[in-house]
Amino acid sequence: MAQRQETAPSRTLTQAEGAIGLGSPGVAAGEAVAEEAQRTATRVSSPTRDAWRRFRRNHAAMVSLGVIMVIVILAIFAPFMHTQNPLLPNYSALEQAPSAQHWFGTDGLGRDLYSRLIWGLRVPLIVGVIGTAITVALGTVIGLLAGYFGGSTDSLLSRFTDLVFAFPAFLLALLVVALFRDALAPVFGGAGRVVLLTCVFALVSWPALTRFVRSLALALKEQQFVEAARTSGSSNLKIIRRHLLPNMFGLILVQSALIAVGIVYTETTLSIFGLGVAPPDPDPGQMLYDAASNLNANVQAGFYAETIFASIALVLLLVAFTFVGDGVRDAVDPRMNA
Repeated sequence: MAQRQETAPSRTLTQAEGAIGLGSPGVAAGEAVAEEAQRTATRVSSPTRDAWRRFRRNHAAMVSLGVIMVIVILAIFAPFMHTQNPLLPNYSALEQAPSAQHWFGTDGLGRDLYSRLIWGLRVPLIVGVIGTAITVALGTVIGLLAGYFGGSTDSLLSRFTDLVFAFPAFLLALLVVALFRDALAPVFGGAGRVVLLTCVFALVSWPALTRFVRSLALALKEQQFVEAARTSGSSNLKIIRRHLLPNMFGLILVQSALIAVGIVYTETTLSIFGLGVAPPDPDPGQMLYDAASNLNANVQAGFYAETIFASIALVLLLVAFTFVGDGVRDAVDPRMNA
């Protein structure tokens, strides 16, 4: 009787195993689904995905990111999207209002404003993006070295930063462009001024970022995870690359967006002063300069297209970068709720 009582539960357990499919291919599939769900949950809870989720909740930042993407696409594919030759004058169509043939009208030489605008958007984008990249690279490297190593290294780099910071950035850029604006023309041709502007802005914009990165490095190098890495025998380069940079990357990205705004604004201002790209190459700031030169005549004739559309493009570009920077700041701020 006892044997039958032990055998019955075993038979019942075997039947239950067959019912639920234990030991069958369905078990492996179920385990794979569970592992995939676990991996998905891990990915969702990562800092990058949390930051992207917070960024998507910022509607102004998302719209601004879309505006920047549209402007970038227009600038990249300008050779395929323009309706007229942006450099060719048409004296039979001087200062025409927007029409089906000229979407944004024409300027004082009959050139199509839409074509000139999408071609000209390349200049602030190239100067802003490349100048910001060089600025961030210089500011991050110098700030990390000064903040992490300290001592004489910090003193030397900080004094050099203060020396560069003492020069008014806009005035220095104005003087350099005014004196050497055609120095790179034999090498780069019509793009010589763009290259010069990019180099000038990159060389005068990094001190503020250096101070910011230095303060972050000074705070992070005293944290326990850095002490643990140093105790375990990690080299200084490894500590900087794997521990300091990942923890300050988001904040540096926020500063990068604000630096791009400043560089685009300065480039536009220099173009309005007539120190931008060399005519007849188009540039939104140069278009505003040409419109301002004939402002009285244009107002009397009721012609505002050259001023309005270039201003709208620049305002959209600057405001979009600003809102994207604000959105990134809110997304990477550790005090924000996930």
